[in-house]
Amino acid sequence: MIFQRFRSAVTFATHLPRYREILNILFKYGFADVLKLVALEHLLGFENLTIATHEMGILAKPLAVRTRLALEELGPTFIKFGQILSSRRDLIDDEFYEELCKLQDHVPPFPTKQVYQIINESLGAPVEKIFKSFEEEPCGSASIAQVHEAVLRDGTHVAVKVQRPDITEVINQDLAILADLASFLENHVPEIESLSPQKVIEEFSETLKRELNFIHEAMNSERFAKQFEGNHAISIPAIYREASSDRVLTMQFMKGIRIDDRKNLLKHHITPEKLAVTVTDLIYQQIFKYGFFHADPHPGNMIVLSGGVIGLYDYGMMGTFSLQFRRSIAGLITGLAKRNHRQVMRAILDMSEEGSVDDSVHFLSQVEEFSNENLAESLRDIKLGEVLNKLLAMLRENKLRMKGNFYLGIKALTQVEAIGRHLDPTLNFIVLGKPYAMELISERYQPQRILKIGMRMLTETIDFLDDLPHDLQLLYTKLKRGQISLPLEHRIAPEGIEPLRQTLDSVFNRLVNALLASSLLIASSILIHSRIPPHLFGIPVFGLVGFLLGFYLCLRLAISIWRHGGL
Repeated sequence: MIFQRFRSAVTFATHLPRYREILNILFKYGFADVLKLVALEHLLGFENLTIATHEMGILAKPLAVRTRLALEELGPTFIKFGQILSSRRDLIDDEFYEELCKLQDHVPPFPTKQVYQIINESLGAPVEKIFKSFEEEPCGSASIAQVHEAVLRDGTHVAVKVQRPDITEVINQDLAILADLASFLENHVPEIESLSPQKVIEEFSETLKRELNFIHEAMNSERFAKQFEGNHAISIPAIYREASSDRVLTMQFMKGIRIDDRKNLLKHHITPEKLAVTVTDLIYQQIFKYGFFHADPHPGNMIVLSGGVIGLYDYGMMGTFSLQFRRSIAGLITGLAKRNHRQVMRAILDMSEEGSVDDSVHFLSQVEEFSNENLAESLRDIKLGEVLNKLLAMLRENKLRMKGNFYLGIKALTQVEAIGRHLDPTLNFIVLGKPYAMELISERYQPQRILKIGMRMLTETIDFLDDLPHDLQLLYTKLKRGQISLPLEHRIAPEGIEPLRQTLDSVFNRLVNALLASSLLIASSILIHSRIPPHLFGIPVFGLVGFLLGFYLCLRLAISIWRHGGL
């Protein structure tokens, strides 16, 4: 315990400059009262917290805007946190969602000298030995990495993603600070405790650490490419493993038109309406057919190549759905489309961590009311992303938490729907997804699947019957040797321990009664056979009296047992 406290103190002292920087920015954007961290003013050495926010007009801005600005100024970890938080519509409202979606992480590039050094250290060879040519000016720069155009020794045109120097140390420090702040809020702010901030930070930390490892991104890209192999509607950049590492990722260079640039698309004879259907089909295939989907398909990650082929890159953030979870989502989508309230309720409960609600009748009425309010229009006019996000608000009221990557799935569907409707305002997003959902549901009742389930059950039954004699013999042996113990549990009633005491008294009274009766009968039988005087009708009196008393006790015990329901 002492060692842990000492280590915590050392860690805090190490993070102190960053703590001061973070709190200074938070105070700057007007979060002093919200965080209630005035107690840290003296500890962290703030002499003047009255920053001229009124002069800059910061406090006049809405809270959501100030939050976005603060996250952008705090740096890459907090920007990524805000971007991921934008997918958690169970935690934020519409105003915060719109602002967090605007988060940008464009930062000045780091020097080319450091780029060369990182490549040399990571790949074990200088740039000139790996690449035939290498553009020193990056074509893109973000908070975690920047991208350079290059040509491999065999003439392949590639894009090289290089991680920023020391970014891992910076992010690890910020993650530790976020964990501390989450613990502080959960322990001292009751209004936030129900949102489980520590768990949210843990999930975010795992996601961000995976994104920092470019080998993980390379694996995601290769898996994604394999599942769409042979599909000519999409192009995934090839990964060149020999020129990649955990800090350097070399991939096929793709150049095209931004998918939301309608004017340029029409100029190159690409029909936006057809492209809207294509991108919608692709997201439904990812979610319903494969269960492995791109979790951040915004326009900056999508381009259109010649022939209307969609190029998709940046596979650092991906989502996965199990087959059962996909079937539940399919049930939810088709239930919403058919306005089948019971089907929607069953699907929601199947996808939730809790699996049930205390009052299912009331919850069904809420689902029906939600459907009438949000699905009264034509399916063409209903925005699935908005409906699902409003649905999350209802789930939050009923304290239901969704499993797995459900929030990332909603985020992906919402982003693709926005792109599709931008390309084609008349796009019927829900109707396009219905066939994929129906196919997934119908697979459950196909003869091949039913036969497969039957064969599996038959095999498991045969295996069970084959093992049963040995298991019974083993159970008997352990029982005979006294090696089996039965755990017992007694729940104390609201009225206290008194019912338990009465039950134990009754048990012991019956036991004593039975022992006394049997003892009297045995002793009386011995006295009768001994022929000890005095006698009554030729029977020893003491033996006769004891026998009658024992018989009375046995009769009393039998009547008591019969009155209380038998044995």
